[in-house]
Amino acid sequence: MRFRVEKLIRDKLPAIMRDQGLAVFDRRLDDAAFDRALRAKLLEEAAEAVEAVGAEDLAGELADLSEVILALAQLHGLGAAEIEARRIAKRAERGGFDDRVYNAAVEAEDGLPAADYYLARPDQYPREP
Repeated sequence: MRFRVEKLIRDKLPAIMRDQGLAVFDRRLDDAAFDRALRAKLLEEAAEAVEAVGAEDLAGELADLSEVILALAQLHGLGAAEIEARRIAKRAERGGFDDRVYNAAVEAEDGLPAADYYLARPDQYPREP
């Protein structure tokens, strides 16, 4: 039996899988393909974090997300310290999530420039009747 996988995996997994008797058909990716694969992996790991049940499961999925984030950052010449500095700056400017604020909707008068952000993203922010 052969199964199509077509996804980025951790470095040591091919050896682990071969030790289990599997034939693994892996290859190394160039920068462009690695970037695409990391971005796909980011979505995969985020979805798994959403589905995680319990703190232990969530911790594992968040660790996977962190690994992907750091690899993507490194590919683009960014370090963990730079990302942390940006996080702190954004928190200072816009706040964090400590107050658990949930925005159900916004309303704007016609012609208001602030509405352009929402109008430019109709799939993300559909207009209400």
